[in-house]
Formats: sequence, structure tokens, C-alpha cells
Amino acid sequence: MQFTYKAYRELIDLLKEKDYTFCSYENYAQSDRSVILRHDIDMDIGKAVKVGELEAQMGVSSTYFVLVTSNFYNVFSRRHQDMLRRLLDLGHAVGLHFDEAKYDCGPADLVLAMEQETTLLEHCLGCAVTSVSMHRPSAATLDADYRIREGKVINSYGSEFFRHHKYVSDSRRNWREDVLAIVSGGAHSRLHILTHPFWYDEQELDAKEALRRFCLSRADVCYGDMKDNIRDIGEFLRRDEL
Repeated sequence: MQFTYKAYRELIDLLKEKDYTFCSYENYAQSDRSVILRHDIDMDIGKAVKVGELEAQMGVSSTYFVLVTSNFYNVFSRRHQDMLRRLLDLGHAVGLHFDEAKYDCGPADLVLAMEQETTLLEHCLGCAVTSVSMHRPSAATLDADYRIREGKVINSYGSEFFRHHKYVSDSRRNWREDVLAIVSGGAHSRLHILTHPFWYDEQELDAKEALRRFCLSRADVCYGDMKDNIRDIGEFLRRDEL
């Protein structure tokens, strides 16, 4: 499967053709054949919004997991809050993407950190956050089956969704299994599909080019932010000088 919006549309069409019901983490058990679409936002919320708009146009909803500890974006900034609320307005859910590498602690304190970050994200969004996904989870975390808020917040890497569903992911821009073949085969009544919107574009790009374009685009974002904060910035630095 290519990393293009067209290819992603075709995946959704195939899921519909094979009679999968697009479900959330909360309601999948109500369907005999369910698929949970999950997206991890590692670096670029704007790319996630593009995928969210595509899904809404096709009449499906999914869950977007966002970091509150990212070096790439600030969920409390006005720009990024507007993007996240756009996802909510489109009918999607927004959950917490949790990076355990930010913490040096045992399992109990790690769960506490998840709960604290969940509360932070709720304050940011102004609504309840009911699910958490792990960012680059360790083997210990995958085995731990963490209960968050005594099970009231869903752990997307809990045994129900990581082992009892057929889980397939495009992590590191690589489908380790052929997702189209899995869907076409129809052997699994419970699918859990993870994508990373960062890698998708109008045309197929290799990883190097996708990363290069992202790095170059950061200059525009940085200059725009400085323009909002420094009066008459052109007296010091023009955009065309970057």
C-alpha cells in the first residue's frame, strides 16, 4: 500500500466492501465485524487534520492520539488547539499519545503520569479524554496491560486491542504486514489499524523526501510565529532571506 491519500481512501473503500463497521474503542463489541482506525500524531497535527477531513468526507470516524510532551508542537497553542478541535468537530475522537521515555520511574508512577497527562489534555480540549496510546512502547509496557484511571480510560495497547484484535501498523513508514491482503482475506472479525498521518501525501514520497520537506516547512512556521511576536520583523529579517 502506498503512502498517499488516494491509497488511504482505497483502504477505507475496501473495508466498506468487506462489510467492516467503523467503530471506536468503546463500541466495537456491538458489531460482528469491526475495525478501529487509530492515528498517532508524532510530529505534525496539520497532516492529521488532512486525513481527518478525508475520513469525514467518506463518512467514517477514527481516533487521533496527540502528545502533550512533543518537541514538534504545543497542544496549548491557539493554532494547534484549533486543529485538534477541528478533528473533534469532524466527529473524530482525540486521545493521549504517551511517551514513556520522558519518565524514569516504575509502573505505578508511570500510570500516574498517564493519568496526569490525560487530565492536561482534557483541560486543553475542554472535553473528556477516554483513550491512551503509547509512543514507541517498550516490551515491558506492551506486556503490562496498564489500567488507567482504574480502567475508565482505554489503553489501546491493552491485551484486548493489541492481542485479541488483529493489529496492523505502518510504523516507521513500513507496513510489516500487507494490510490490504489482511482486509481482503476477511479472516479477522476484529481489526485494529494504526497509521501515522505524517507519512501520507498527494503523491508517493520516500521517507527521506517526506522528512526533508517537513524540515524545510518548519522555516515557514518559525517565521510566521516570529512575525506574530516581533513587530516589523522585516526590519531585521525578511522571509526571502531564509
